[in-house]
Amino acid sequence: MLFRFLVMTIFVSFSSSSLAQLLADSSNYYDSARGLDGYELKSELRRIISRSHRDQGYKRLFNIYIESDADFSYDGDGSIVDIYSENPHGEDPYNFSARDKCGNYSGEADCFNREHIFPQGVFGKRAPMKSDFFHVFPTDGYVNNRRGSLPFGEVGAATWISENGSKVGFNTFGRYSGKVFEPIDEFKGDVARALLYFATRYENQVSSWRHEMLDGSNDQVYRTWFIRLLVSWNKLDPVSEHEYQRNEAGYRFQGNRNPFIDHPEWVDKIWQ
Repeated sequence: MLFRFLVMTIFVSFSSSSLAQLLADSSNYYDSARGLDGYELKSELRRIISRSHRDQGYKRLFNIYIESDADFSYDGDGSIVDIYSENPHGEDPYNFSARDKCGNYSGEADCFNREHIFPQGVFGKRAPMKSDFFHVFPTDGYVNNRRGSLPFGEVGAATWISENGSKVGFNTFGRYSGKVFEPIDEFKGDVARALLYFATRYENQVSSWRHEMLDGSNDQVYRTWFIRLLVSWNKLDPVSEHEYQRNEAGYRFQGNRNPFIDHPEWVDKIWQ
């Protein structure tokens, strides 16, 4: 209870003063992107979010999660929101606090670690991608391992299901039929906007990387089936209160923002 009280105190203090200052400071953040669309908009957003990005290192992510991912939107208990275990419509199967970071695990609920929504093996675990807050989420270690570096997708018959309903199985969306990982509907937009942030922030590097999600370009970045999936998820799951909280904490932490949380309509302006 003491831990949750301290987290709530920090969050409320941040919301009432620092958050107001951050919002004031960020009011002109996207000025140079106004009026643009298509890949021209994407490239300008890359310039904006790159020049203000300050890599804080991989170890410090555990520290920021206490603030950025504290649950004041779903259960309101201050536990760490894990998109692979959170039940947005009822009691969570389990919860994590700051002291539950991995270590070893043998099943769900043992601990949480740092999940790279865009798999870190694709970019060789290099900085600043490895420690970029906006695509590295706190998630159950075991479920993170079950996802591995699978692309995201929509599953028909699941071969494995997590306790909150996240699935592993073969993809039914578009023409890709390989194995994929599907989060629950509540977090599909979160995942989509994280991956589109990544495509924008690293558009000048991504064409040399290889993965089933990627098309080898620095403009569209992802294969057509996958872009259509992300655009669909961005609409299916609008920006949540938790994402707004996370975006502001990320801005405070590493100095840049996810433009698709601030302006989800830009997804269509770039990729439609």
